[in-house]
Amino acid sequence: MASTAAPTQTNGQRAPEGARAAGGRGPTSRRHRQLPLVVVGVLLVIGFALAFADASLHLGSREQVLVVAQPLAAGQVLTSSDLRAARVSTGAGLQVVPAADEPSVVGRHVAVPLVAGALLTSSEVGAPPLVGSGSDVVAVGLKAGGYPPDLAPGDRVQVVPVTASSGSGAGNVTSGSPVAATVLAVDAAPAGSGSPTVFSLQVTRTDADEVAALAAAGQASLVEVGSGA
Repeated sequence: MASTAAPTQTNGQRAPEGARAAGGRGPTSRRHRQLPLVVVGVLLVIGFALAFADASLHLGSREQVLVVAQPLAAGQVLTSSDLRAARVSTGAGLQVVPAADEPSVVGRHVAVPLVAGALLTSSEVGAPPLVGSGSDVVAVGLKAGGYPPDLAPGDRVQVVPVTASSGSGAGNVTSGSPVAATVLAVDAAPAGSGSPTVFSLQVTRTDADEVAALAAAGQASLVEVGSGA
């Protein structure tokens, strides 16, 4: 007849059936189940630390930039009252205008409509004015012979008063004083048209009326000034 072994006893007591079935591996299995939870907790702590460091870095990189103070229409000239300074965290690639550069944009035209509170970027402001403070631009139309044929924007010239001539080309030099000027633009006349070539000249404000009068009377001629003059 088969015999049945008696259950193992400890201190005179019968061992639990679950302990015998598990073969003493119950606590080890629980530790294996808890290990992934520990790893997840460590990863969460590291993630929070990285997020905090990133936020601190962005807060530390704030800078003073220009912000639109009131709605502006395209073409409107910027004034100091149209702008205010604000400390913000700017994103990469956004060409904002630093508050310290306000003098460089005041007096320039707005290229696009702007709303109040918007960050001012360099692409929203038109090109700096070509004419400096205290200067004016005068258009002078001259026929061939009244100017050097290779004049180009940026060249320095003198506007020389001449008497009217009955023939083609420039007339005779008068006793008037030459006026210093800078060529800003050249609108060349079509070949064979007989029309004058128009030069946009930047002159000082005190000389603008004189040059305009010479141009209207056809008594102006241009002389290019050498680079060493």
